[in-house]
Amino acid sequence: MNDEPYENKLSIEELRKELRYALDVQYGILNAIRDIPEMPPPFVLLHLGSSASKYPEDKDKGKELQRKYGLEIIPPKSECEWGAGVWYRMLNGLKRES
Repeated sequence: MNDEPYENKLSIEELRKELRYALDVQYGILNAIRDIPEMPPPFVLLHLGSSASKYPEDKDKGKELQRKYGLEIIPPKSECEWGAGVWYRMLNGLKRES
């Protein structure tokens, strides 16, 4: 165990940038759940794919959706493809509840 006090070595600008990104992701996901778009913005897909994707079928569904919506909506990045699959599962759950 380290007994030395934690020292944050980030500059104020770096901290602002990290906070802004975290808030953008948080509000992006909240707005997507509120508005229930067919596909949320790519930065939301990126976050969902890197943090919430667990099932191999997420990537398969994401690739299918990528062919349907195009590369501008679902960029050719694996986390976005996985995120699109996660969003598809979430969307189906949200629509069943309403």
